[in-house]
Amino acid sequence: MTNNNQYKSVFLSDIHLGFNGCQNKKLENFLTNTDFENLYLVGDIIDFWSMEDKFYWPDSHQKILNIFESKYVKGANVFYISGNHDDPLRDQPLLEEIMQKDEVYKKIISVLKKFEHKERHDFVSSKYGKLLILHGDQYDAVTSNAKWISKFGGMLYDILIMINRPMSKYLKNLTKKIVSGASGFQKLVKEECLEGNYVGLICGHNHRPEILKYKTHVYMNTGDWVESCSAIVEEMDGTFKLIKVDENFDIETISTL
Repeated sequence: MTNNNQYKSVFLSDIHLGFNGCQNKKLENFLTNTDFENLYLVGDIIDFWSMEDKFYWPDSHQKILNIFESKYVKGANVFYISGNHDDPLRDQPLLEEIMQKDEVYKKIISVLKKFEHKERHDFVSSKYGKLLILHGDQYDAVTSNAKWISKFGGMLYDILIMINRPMSKYLKNLTKKIVSGASGFQKLVKEECLEGNYVGLICGHNHRPEILKYKTHVYMNTGDWVESCSAIVEEMDGTFKLIKVDENFDIETISTL
């Protein structure tokens, strides 16, 4: 990877710190060798669901949080848009309860509290106009209406990814496509963009990194750091790119807007 890749904005989601399937080494390398003005953490950064089922928080995961904090201290704007796996950030009483569990949770949340927290954010691109940023679980009928099913599916996915990562990716993509079709995910995205006068949406949630250009709007998904190790980045000239970090820690451009 070339040192000091310069971006105006970086959009990351579905890192799943606290889950042992997180590819934190690739993310650490990317963050260490990247400079940016704005960092958008687009949900499921901390996997409180996985930590609740089986507590896991190695120093390497705390290090990722420390890098976020370091970027913030050095002047980067850091926005945290909550997702379903870090939904305690949407519930202040629940968040306070989690902080009382032990010192590790208190340490995690003390860092997170330094960032600006939202469930949705209006992002103004100099090149394209107003974009909506949210995690994406809001358009997922299963996650929104049957949380226990979503949590159970997450547990199965966690187990499978430790046994066979390629198979887990295939099954997750297949399941998400079925659920997205059943719940009209893209239809809801389109309606949101049209009603809010957004030129497009940036989200995560389904772990499928992509940039899709429709007649009415643009859809950008950051992907994840369990399988694809991808992100959406905004160049200094306003161009958006979907990038991926490969096995050699090199950055590969997948798609451009």
